[in-house]
Amino acid sequence: MIDKSEIIPFNILPVPLIKKLSMKFYGTGTKLSKFFPDLKLELAQAELAYSEKEYSAIIITMAVIYGVIGLIIGLLFGFRLFPDGFILVGLGGGALVGFFVMFQVAFYPKIKGKKKIREIERNLIFALRTMSVEIKSGVSLFDSLNIIAQGDYGALSIEFGKAVKEIETGTMEENALEKIARYNPSLFFRRSIWQIINGMKAGADVSSVMEELVATMIREEKLQITRYGNSMKLLSLMYMMLGVIIPSLGITFLIILSSFPQMQLGELLFWMLLGVIIVGEFMYLGILKSKTPNLMG
Repeated sequence: MIDKSEIIPFNILPVPLIKKLSMKFYGTGTKLSKFFPDLKLELAQAELAYSEKEYSAIIITMAVIYGVIGLIIGLLFGFRLFPDGFILVGLGGGALVGFFVMFQVAFYPKIKGKKKIREIERNLIFALRTMSVEIKSGVSLFDSLNIIAQGDYGALSIEFGKAVKEIETGTMEENALEKIARYNPSLFFRRSIWQIINGMKAGADVSSVMEELVATMIREEKLQITRYGNSMKLLSLMYMMLGVIIPSLGITFLIILSSFPQMQLGELLFWMLLGVIIVGEFMYLGILKSKTPNLMG
């Protein structure tokens, strides 16, 4: 079974083999890591079991592997379609595929961290409210943490489960909470945990701290919804341009051009326009999803 902490996107080889091949690129990987100053932190937040130097070398290794694959495929297609320039087609295809995979692997820790942020923050308000109710009813902080860990709160349950295990092994509650907050990518999660820790150290009533946390998160959720509503105006205009205006005007313009004898417009051009529209629609859906506030759930 593959360890999730060792998963590499686009990897077609066993992880031990990739690690062994990447050792030859440690020197180049160290230089490449200078272009990604936050890579060490992103690896820790994404819970990937690689050092900064090791992952940088893996980035180069994956780029070389897929660069060779792209070169071979480019040469095969180029030889059949462009016999006179098939070498340039092969080199271009190899470079394009290699750079694409390199950037995808390089940004994978950041992408995984953002996914983790979304999974944590969409359940954060509900979890804090549950803890507040439990603590007010006389349940201890440890038991309330255990309730969230055992509950259906996704990635948030996993994070609190780590704290519960630390406390069960004899770690103080403040230290256990501090440990799960230190490398967590979610700002709201870290802020909430630090407020709980500061309240405990100051000797404040934990139930009051939790109640204030819930109120703060609800205010932040309302602000995010307001900003989201404002951004939807621009996104709606973008959708009208992409889905209605550009296709209509584009097809009309092509029909007018096709009426001129000098203009030879084939069916392929219309299929290409359809492909551009479909890709644009998927990009729009991606932008729409990325703009959705995390605290909305």
